[in-house]
Amino acid sequence: LSCATFAEGRIGMKVTTLDKSTFHGFVGKEDRCLVDFYDPGNDQSSRDLEEALVKVRDFGSRVSVAKVNVQDEPELKEKFAPNGPYPHLMWFQKGEPTQYHRTLRSAKNIADFIIALDRDPVTAFTSEGEVRATANRAIFAEMPRSSQMFRALEVVATRHMDQVEVAFKESQGQSVRWLEDNHPEAHYTGEAAVDPLDKWVRSQLTRSEPLPEPQQGDSVPVVGTTFEETVMQPDKDVFLLIYAPWCGFSRKFLKTWEGLARTVAHVPHLVVAKMDGDRNSSPFPELFRWAAYPTVYFVPAGSRQPVIFHGNRTMEQLLQFARQHASKSLPADIDAAENDTGRAGGKTLMDGEWEL
Repeated sequence: LSCATFAEGRIGMKVTTLDKSTFHGFVGKEDRCLVDFYDPGNDQSSRDLEEALVKVRDFGSRVSVAKVNVQDEPELKEKFAPNGPYPHLMWFQKGEPTQYHRTLRSAKNIADFIIALDRDPVTAFTSEGEVRATANRAIFAEMPRSSQMFRALEVVATRHMDQVEVAFKESQGQSVRWLEDNHPEAHYTGEAAVDPLDKWVRSQLTRSEPLPEPQQGDSVPVVGTTFEETVMQPDKDVFLLIYAPWCGFSRKFLKTWEGLARTVAHVPHLVVAKMDGDRNSSPFPELFRWAAYPTVYFVPAGSRQPVIFHGNRTMEQLLQFARQHASKSLPADIDAAENDTGRAGGKTLMDGEWEL
């Protein structure tokens, strides 16, 4: 493969198919490219990707687009997209994978994703009015380009390119404001450093219910603003359920989930938690992003990288999964049999096969 080969026709109107022999050569020579890790059984996703490519070419983007069949290429699947779900879109920059990986279901969403990333992280503007006319959500930074705050802003901007416009105006003063339609204006007042600025940006992006009151049930309630402190703990493993109250699958599974919480309540290093994913969002969409309910994550102590649970939603299988990924051993005397509420009428209900 070569740039010339991909650029034939209207700047490459075909998605390039990659395998393990061509993958690294392709992504290594491109400044920016999108790779779709897909399941060949989903014909619609392939059509969406082809249609998205037409849209981004019409917009003027020359970014390269490729795809990998996860059934034919298990090594690439395991390295870059082991957990799915598929299609799994991943953005590469200068040959390296970035935190931008998404599951998108339409040509428009895929095209918007590509266009949002195929640009410079920080854009110069002349006024607040120009910013508001260009973007419905933006960080508007007024400061000297030579300042420490601007250097921090550049780093943070690279982490949120698909979620917010970072607008800059040269100024002698220093101001960082959040501008968004139907959102109160917010001012950043922290230090000129990457971590606190990034945390402030994530807090603005995160949708959250109010801080949770004590609730009925044994699992720990989580909302957007308590997500990091509850789910990413240095000394405890966390089993997290993302559910929606209106979802029949979620309502069925919650009985099993609360049973799991009761069963392991005496285990000091394991937290069983739940979050309404319809009313709250993840402050770390590059790590936690769900497309269906219920979704279950396991986060080992001291880790920020979740493991997604797939398969049979029974107490027995959940405990087996916890034992497999836990940072410490679970007590051997935990008995799942009496608490297994994931069966109905003697039939084991597999992932996605709940009866409403």
